[in-house]
Amino acid sequence: DPLEFRFLNAIGPGDTTPTQTLLDRSTVGNLPMCIAKLKDMIRWDEQPLIEAKGHFVKARGVCCMWKNSNTPADAGAGAVIIFNADGSVNLLCGAVEIGQGTRTSLTQMVAELLRMDVHKVSISTDVNTETEPQLWKTVASRSTFLVGNAIRAAAHDAIVQLKNTAARVLQLPPAELEIGGGRVYSKRDPGIGIEITKIALGYKLPEGGTIGSQVIGRGSYAMRDIKELDPMTGKGKPGPEWTVGAQMVEVELDTRDFSYRILQAATVIDAGRVINPVFARGQITGGMSMGLGLASREAFAFNDEAQVLNPQFRTYHMLRYGEQPAYFVDFVETPNAEAPFGLRGIGEHGIIGMPAALANALSAATGIALNRLPLTPERIWRTAHDTL
Repeated sequence: DPLEFRFLNAIGPGDTTPTQTLLDRSTVGNLPMCIAKLKDMIRWDEQPLIEAKGHFVKARGVCCMWKNSNTPADAGAGAVIIFNADGSVNLLCGAVEIGQGTRTSLTQMVAELLRMDVHKVSISTDVNTETEPQLWKTVASRSTFLVGNAIRAAAHDAIVQLKNTAARVLQLPPAELEIGGGRVYSKRDPGIGIEITKIALGYKLPEGGTIGSQVIGRGSYAMRDIKELDPMTGKGKPGPEWTVGAQMVEVELDTRDFSYRILQAATVIDAGRVINPVFARGQITGGMSMGLGLASREAFAFNDEAQVLNPQFRTYHMLRYGEQPAYFVDFVETPNAEAPFGLRGIGEHGIIGMPAALANALSAATGIALNRLPLTPERIWRTAHDTL
């Protein structure tokens, strides 16, 4: 059984990576749980691996994948949280939005840390590199990790400032205060407190004078315990954690001409902690579509002079709307200790296993080992009839 085989051989805590890094539950997550959840989601035991009806064969293929989104040892980010008079905040950071919803997710982190309404957290759609804190680079799977950790530090800084000002107003020690719901209040008696709107820019005394000043939380973060790969041995720790997952593709093949339809594609990924489920599912689904496109048809054609012969979308074939399969995505959540809220990078991960899962499905359907991309009907036919 392909899934059982992978379940029994899944990488886990106590294993080592190809770069000789010893893994624990925090760094590698839970691949067996991903496989088990995928098995339930696709109802693996309710239908045969291969099912033939006339000229048509249905088959499913599975694979496991993992990825470490590596960074330099000094990769880092900064964040600034500025409180306004009405109690709302502005978040400044260098995370560039490239479609995955990163900046929205970052505002959710701010709201969670400051225990406030997310609609009171503002962030611009653009990044001004002259005025906003730096992020190592524009990336997919490391933006929330790096900036999220910087936000965590900035939020802590802002909370300390709010508590210090409120402590002087309320005549209570800062350690006895809590923040939430737009207030700073006593842990022992929540009825005793003060609205953040009254202290966000400093508390104005009735007789004149001010306690505190505008609350501006500042935070930064740099990668920890990253070890560059040794060029002689390959040993090192290229990133803080590995994201693992299991994927499946189901096809229906016409044995007369080796054309086929992709019926279903499924993915279960250990995301650590899903910050925004809608964006996360969209990110993984988009990656799965890209992976199936490059696996089934996308390829450049070159002449003898290395010129591209299919530079247009009329000749560079991609998955069209009506050719998309049914997509199924779910998550396992095993926290990464170093990441904000325990999250793991999932930016590119939907793509990774789709070619392998598709190849395994088509190999099962044809009875031929298919291991070259793209898996076009012509290539499958040539592989089936190649006597060499």
